Parts: sequence; C-alpha cells; structure tokens
Amino acid sequence: MTFQRTHEDHKRHARQKDKVLSHLQTGAPLTQDQARELYGCMRLASRISELRKAGCLILSLRHETGVAVYLLLSPEGGRE
Repeated sequence: MTFQRTHEDHKRHARQKDKVLSHLQTGAPLTQDQARELYGCMRLASRISELRKAGCLILSLRHETGVAVYLLLSPEGGRE
C-alpha cells in the first residue's frame, strides 16, 4: 500500500511551514512540542527540512533532555 499526499495535505503543510517560519523569524527557538501546541504541526522536522531546501539557514540543537530545538540563523529566512 502506498500513501499519496492529497491536495489538502499540501495546503496544510504549506500553512504549517509559513507559521513555523514566522515563528523562527521572531528570533524565538521552536521545539516539536511547541509546534504541535501552537500550530498543529505533528512533523516539525519535515517542515524544517522543507524550509532548509527553500534556503533558510536553520540550526538544530539538542537540549540536555534530547529534544531538538530549532533556531533561524539567516535574518531573511529564505522565503520562496
């Protein structure tokens, strides 16, 4: 069985990606738990990967608890 993304999936992911980028552009870090609570984003790492492919320079750090923390390093954020 193969899973195919629907048009609605693509739209939802694009909205999440925009919200994640806006959050990171404020200079605030973002974790998976925050992304889920604030934006309904269940796969933050996927949205971060998409943003990186779009040219954003995003740093991934590991908190001592093992949680990934993301920070935007490029001021413009590489918007498409």
